[in-house]
Amino acid sequence: MAAGLLLAGGLFAQDAAPVAGGFTNQGSATVGFRLTDVSGYKPKYQELVNLNGGLRLMDFDLFGKAAGVNRYADSYSATFSGLGGEPFSTGQLTVRKNRVYDLRVNLRQSHYYWNQNDSVALANRLNGLTGNHDWATVRKLGSVNLLVHATDNLRFSFEYFRNTRDGVAGTTRSLDYFGAPTTWAAFARANPYYVVAPLAETSHRTTVGVDYTLHDWTLHYRAGYQTSDQAVQGSNPISPERSLNIDDASTAKELVNGISWSETRRLHTPVSEFSYTGGLGPRLKLRGGYIFYRYRGPGAIDASFNGTARTTSTAVTAPYSVSFSTRANVTEPNHVIDQGLSYQVKPWWDFTTDYRYTRFTVNSDAQFRSVNGATVALGQADTQWRIGTSALDLNMVFTPTASLLVRAGVRLMKNDVVSIVDNVTDASRTKRIKTVWPIGSIYFHPTHSFSVRADVEQVTNGTSYTRVSPHTDIGGRLVVHYSPTERLYFDDTAVVRNRTLLASDYRSTIRSNAFTVNYDLSEHYTGFAGFSYDSLFASNYVSFLRGTAPFTNLALRDQTISRVWQGGLKAEPFKNFGITFSGNFVRVTGVGEIAGEAPLYGPMSFPYATGSVFYGVPRVGRFTLQLQRTYYTEEIVPGNNFGANLLTIAMTRSF
Repeated sequence: MAAGLLLAGGLFAQDAAPVAGGFTNQGSATVGFRLTDVSGYKPKYQELVNLNGGLRLMDFDLFGKAAGVNRYADSYSATFSGLGGEPFSTGQLTVRKNRVYDLRVNLRQSHYYWNQNDSVALANRLNGLTGNHDWATVRKLGSVNLLVHATDNLRFSFEYFRNTRDGVAGTTRSLDYFGAPTTWAAFARANPYYVVAPLAETSHRTTVGVDYTLHDWTLHYRAGYQTSDQAVQGSNPISPERSLNIDDASTAKELVNGISWSETRRLHTPVSEFSYTGGLGPRLKLRGGYIFYRYRGPGAIDASFNGTARTTSTAVTAPYSVSFSTRANVTEPNHVIDQGLSYQVKPWWDFTTDYRYTRFTVNSDAQFRSVNGATVALGQADTQWRIGTSALDLNMVFTPTASLLVRAGVRLMKNDVVSIVDNVTDASRTKRIKTVWPIGSIYFHPTHSFSVRADVEQVTNGTSYTRVSPHTDIGGRLVVHYSPTERLYFDDTAVVRNRTLLASDYRSTIRSNAFTVNYDLSEHYTGFAGFSYDSLFASNYVSFLRGTAPFTNLALRDQTISRVWQGGLKAEPFKNFGITFSGNFVRVTGVGEIAGEAPLYGPMSFPYATGSVFYGVPRVGRFTLQLQRTYYTEEIVPGNNFGANLLTIAMTRSF
């Protein structure tokens, strides 16, 4: 958002683009320095805003076009944004030679933060057992795509993708393990411990492909190889450490001295992707494809922990030292088959049908070993998951007039989930789910200034797989656009959805409406305003089954209403001088609660406003002064509240 406002109003290009290296080159760069002042809980600021101070290359663009005949390239472009510490950084390089090749290189880096304040006093005077989960990670994505035109009909491609995620996560671990006695269950559930877990993930994908076109037919095929490596290591940050459940006095005697936990997994697979499109006459069009993956590789878990735990009762404790390891080999063959056709019954009547069959299989052969003092436990488990899904879409599109489009269709789906453990089918997790999904929509555009679209759908599941998988899901959407003049236009979108599953008393309703108005008063003055309303209600109940269950049929209820006001304007009263402003105000009311406890989450406010003043000096550049102001407040548990002021000074130079 900041970079976009800095560039508002256009750039100052020179009268003629310079020629260098046989190319006509032009571009621009925006360099800025940001000052930040954050008060309150800074990790929440990092989660929602994450704009830090310092020098930044906010934008850089360079474009070139061959000044004459160039045997290597006809054009190129290089664009970068957010370099130097922004939460989202991107870069792209493209080089093209018409009807010879097309090369694209993409880079992207994203920072993610989540750290709720777990040390504040809660409204129910208890300590949260579902908190203490946070992370600070960086995801990097890079790709190289090369398309070579061998002939007008034949093309070859080379693609390489790399995806990494690194950082540190904070999470909780319950010290349960294979072979634990039944008396261990009460201790494991009563004592979740906080651990710090550095993580590293890397995946690579390399493919080569061929595309061939003959008349109305086009064939695509990709073949290659893909790998995925994951590693997580965890340990307790302090020793000895008490569990998070400090509201239970008995846990004060059950301290852990050391936790060492490591998980690794490496999967690799061949890649085979085929697709085609074609026509059997002017009315009948065909399309289809087949995708095959077969992931396989080893996985391992090694852990050890020692401390003091209860034995026959919470009053009697004894030291323990446990280590365990798991070794597994995983195979995951996946198949996806698509086939569809489109038939023009009449010039105003089109019929389409698509069928997709997916078969995902997971085979895991694992060996377990644990040591607790003199007790050694060994075991083996052969687990299989087979998930087969058939989906048939039938749709008809009617266009009786140029301004009216009517679509009616239905999706029929059958999902077979089979769970097998040690060659025995698990009946509780094996289900066949049949779903009927009728869909209808109307699009009406009687005049250039007015259009309306309405969609209605209903999903009915014969069997629900989870306690929150609705039996019926009915919803609709209405979109209206009205533009009384060329400079003034209104847009409104409304959504209604109801979900129910009577077997678990699960209910959910969604009501949403978003309205915006845009007005271009003149060439130098524009503005916009909007308001959105979202209402969510959900209720359910849950039971805890591991160990001695203290809670059964525990009611959960979430009811929130979110309102967002937004607005902005741009004014350029004088040449080379302008002012921009944009802001929004988010207000959430309602509560999420568990029966018998005071709610922990409720009313929240989050405004964010940005104002900029820019002045352009011909043949020098544009200077921008930008001020941003935001704060965040939660009314029930204010431990995450923060406020922030950001000042950015930037210069944009075109060349």
